[in-house]
Amino acid sequence: MVNVLVELRPAWRNYWVGFVLAAIFLALALASLATIQGGIIFNVRPWVWLLAALVVLAWVVFRRYCWKFTVNSARVSRHYGLISRNQQSVRIKDLRSIELDQSLFQRLFGTGNLSFYTAGSATAEVTFVGIKDPDTWRDKIDDAMDQLGNTNE
Repeated sequence: MVNVLVELRPAWRNYWVGFVLAAIFLALALASLATIQGGIIFNVRPWVWLLAALVVLAWVVFRRYCWKFTVNSARVSRHYGLISRNQQSVRIKDLRSIELDQSLFQRLFGTGNLSFYTAGSATAEVTFVGIKDPDTWRDKIDDAMDQLGNTNE
């Protein structure tokens, strides 16, 4: 079997709340610039609203790049962290089931969470959070599980 490596990250649309919050802060910055009463809304200067929007956007980018999910022909792995690192990995041949979990907003945005279970544990060994097209990835990994199961028989 060819060792193909795929790297995934949470979808940008998974962070829609952060983008909406940043847009609200930008709107408040523009509105406070447009007011006649000295450019103040809620007694806050426009640059404070702009700084708040930039902080929220920086947080979204940081959170997204903290997560990395990898799939190859032998294993699925979850990596978390930029400076310190936490990694969980499980061999595909040890997988027994894959759970797809989607909230209402994740279904609307086409994202979801995949949890991978082995026979030796009641909890998920590895979870991919907020990935794009989770049902497609579930099916691909399920096919890989079937191929490895067929070669072992």
